[in-house]
Amino acid sequence: MKKRLVSLLLCGALAFSLTACSGGGDMSPAATPEPAADTAAAEDTAADAAAEDTAADSSADTSADASADTAAAGTTITVMASQDWVEDSEQELGKKFEEQTGIHVDYQIVPADQYQDLLLTRLNSGEGPDIWGAQSGFALKTTYNVEQNAVDLSGEPWMSEYSKFSAEQTGVDGKNYGLTYYDTTTDYYMVYNKKLFEAAGAKVPTTFVELTETCDKLLASGVTPIYEPLADGWHLLMLWAGNGQCIDKIEPGVIDKLNKNETTFAEDENMKKCVDQLNTLAKNGYFGDNYMSDEFADAEGYMAKGEFAMCNLKPGSINKIVESDLNTAGYTADDFGLFVLPICDNQVLNIHPTGPSRFIYSGSPNIDAAKQYLAFLLEKDNVQYLIDNAADVENLPVEVGQKPEYSKTTLDFLDSFDEEHKGMVLQDVVLYFNEQWMDINSDLAAMFIGDMTSDDVLKNLDDRRAQLAKAAGDTNWK
Repeated sequence: MKKRLVSLLLCGALAFSLTACSGGGDMSPAATPEPAADTAAAEDTAADAAAEDTAADSSADTSADASADTAAAGTTITVMASQDWVEDSEQELGKKFEEQTGIHVDYQIVPADQYQDLLLTRLNSGEGPDIWGAQSGFALKTTYNVEQNAVDLSGEPWMSEYSKFSAEQTGVDGKNYGLTYYDTTTDYYMVYNKKLFEAAGAKVPTTFVELTETCDKLLASGVTPIYEPLADGWHLLMLWAGNGQCIDKIEPGVIDKLNKNETTFAEDENMKKCVDQLNTLAKNGYFGDNYMSDEFADAEGYMAKGEFAMCNLKPGSINKIVESDLNTAGYTADDFGLFVLPICDNQVLNIHPTGPSRFIYSGSPNIDAAKQYLAFLLEKDNVQYLIDNAADVENLPVEVGQKPEYSKTTLDFLDSFDEEHKGMVLQDVVLYFNEQWMDINSDLAAMFIGDMTSDDVLKNLDDRRAQLAKAAGDTNWK
């Protein structure tokens, strides 16, 4: 693999995972940017704990595992996750797991706009599912209280295969509580239909003005420019947060100031510009007529039909579009490309190493069975099965000898960004942002229909950050 590509992928999850493609090399992640640096000790602490615990208890674990396997047969474990967090391929693996162990896996999939509230209700009432899902990152300590609600997994054998950087994101104070079972080696980018662009005389935009010009040409050709599904309540914000990393390039140090409460989103002109530009996209009709009710699950289908020219998707989704029964035009993978949405003229690649992760509930009566399930998912053949059968998964943040399936389109796109044009997404670097993800989405939707202004959206965001910070005892908010 090209050295330049490897250097491009600065985040540990990407560097770790892409090494598998080249068949070896240094598996250490790159340095973690602030403010994640306060968890940097998790790398060695979690890894050392795993090695020491495994070595010290190896003989005991062998007999314990054997008895646990027998005792767990006939057990049912529940896996609770938000919509789109569990691939169909994983559910097939769940059937294989039951055949091998006698342990049945009950997948409880909850609509995204209801998931967090329902999960927190169950955790706070002492009735958590055996395995529960959550986004890794800052909110694990402040919102989900993993130190109380999750099992310490630092000593699990698979820790030596798990990306150290991912372990930082699923860990708190040097202990790892989770497993990121999601392709964090790439993020969401704008997937666009080259043929529709060419027919409309449109070009890939690199500034916001060019984006509006491109969208106007697509509209004139009879094609809706952007598929943006608001009904699920989570996708819209990525158009800002996943492209807002350019703000720290425009205003060096602004993220640090936000985290020290030295400025606010409402006070920042460029943050306001990002939100105003999103409003422009909606007001100009670039999302079509039904975006308020459109659902993410239909994205690939609409793209396959050629009704929409672009959508913010994972690169692997191109395979789903091409393989869709709705692809009556005969589009091939070569007919689609990738670009970053130029909100605030962004040309910085979004790096997003956190993602949906699994945690074992500390009060579960089936902890051993749940541990068996996580270990099963990370067996080489099962990791490869997910990569081979989940079209939008090109790799996972583990190294078990699997073969990643990055397309040439993905690799060429990533390789087109140098070190100066990469940045962490807002939710991974700004404190008390990801915890209110659904609320911000709701406020943006309210702005689109005229019930709020961009100033209102940003003020609400700041007010909620202050509440979360004070609840966490953050001394920067007094």
